[in-house]
Amino acid sequence: MTEVQGEATILLLLLGGVIMASIVIRRLFEQIHLPAVVGYTAIGLLIACLDSSATLISPEARGIVGIFAQIGLVTLLFRVGLESNLSALIQQLRPALLIWVSDVTISALTAFLAVHYLFGFGLVPAILCAAAFSATSVGVSTAVWRDAGALDRPSGALLIDVAELDDISAVFVISILFALGPLLETEASRSLAPLLAQQTVLVLVKLALFIILCILFSRFLERRLTKQFTKLDENHGAAFFAAGTAFIIAATADGLGLSLAIGAMFAGLAFSRDPAERKIDESFSPIYDLFAPFFFVHIGMGISPQDIGGALGLGLVLFAVAAVGKLVGVGLPSLSFVRPRGALLIGASMVPRAEIALLVMGYGLSLGPWATPPALYNAIVLASLATCIVSPIVVRRLLQAGPPAKAEGAES
Repeated sequence: MTEVQGEATILLLLLGGVIMASIVIRRLFEQIHLPAVVGYTAIGLLIACLDSSATLISPEARGIVGIFAQIGLVTLLFRVGLESNLSALIQQLRPALLIWVSDVTISALTAFLAVHYLFGFGLVPAILCAAAFSATSVGVSTAVWRDAGALDRPSGALLIDVAELDDISAVFVISILFALGPLLETEASRSLAPLLAQQTVLVLVKLALFIILCILFSRFLERRLTKQFTKLDENHGAAFFAAGTAFIIAATADGLGLSLAIGAMFAGLAFSRDPAERKIDESFSPIYDLFAPFFFVHIGMGISPQDIGGALGLGLVLFAVAAVGKLVGVGLPSLSFVRPRGALLIGASMVPRAEIALLVMGYGLSLGPWATPPALYNAIVLASLATCIVSPIVVRRLLQAGPPAKAEGAES
């Protein structure tokens, strides 16, 4: 067997193993009421540990897994956009907007101060960490709310609204960071402020053009084309058209210098207006389930196994920073709109960090140690996993300890 054949064999074993393991993990983690992203990332860490001792996976194979991870990212954020309800958000924009401003500001600021001043990392790593921690992964907690039948409470509706603003702002920040990334190291001697302002304006112009194109597609083409593809294939036409469109729009955004993330999310938003959105979401699920795990597996593969021990202390502090940022940034302003228990629930539900945070840090790691030192990357991945484990447990207990949903309806 040639060397190329050997690498192909290992790659196919790796891909097949991840696909089959993802099914087991989804089922297992559903039973223990934890998000599957924890298990997927653990698979990546296990692969990294095995590879560090045997060096089985070539750089080319890692690159292919990375491509699968990019596809997984598109499916992840397409579904985030697809499940968003912009019309409901606009109707309740004022309270959500007030909470969101506090949420993003305090979460980002606490992370920046901790990384830059408490631990002494450079300006760029601190900025990346601040961007990562400003986002949330509310899907981790909304599953708990849904199981408890609590999403129709005022606090549940407010949670969804704030989370949608959080997601939209996060992918916007990612676009700016991705535009700035290649310039940061070469421009390190200059002030970042003029560069940031220039790139922000450029991104805003590109983003405005991109949003206009997405709106035109959503209003005039999406429903007609979805119906046509459904006629061609009643079972899979809508899902394949949605997936193909998501990849094309994501690639267009990436080509404009924005990011795959913002393209995928706006593709989902374009489909979210369709009355058949639920059916599209259900038919898209197999594509999502196939590729999404690779994003988190790839994140886990980026961890340096030999540095995990040294990252535990930093990871514990960053977990506390992540929790405090959302509990204070979201919980306190929520008191103006819901009861204290509802405010605590919303804050605790916003604590998890998964796809956006890990995407930012994975990008920083790809830039090099000057942007994201391995120790910081390891610590943030561990902290993110901890938020995804602890937050659902806390939210479930708070929901179980609270009054029935009918009594909660008095919140205002």
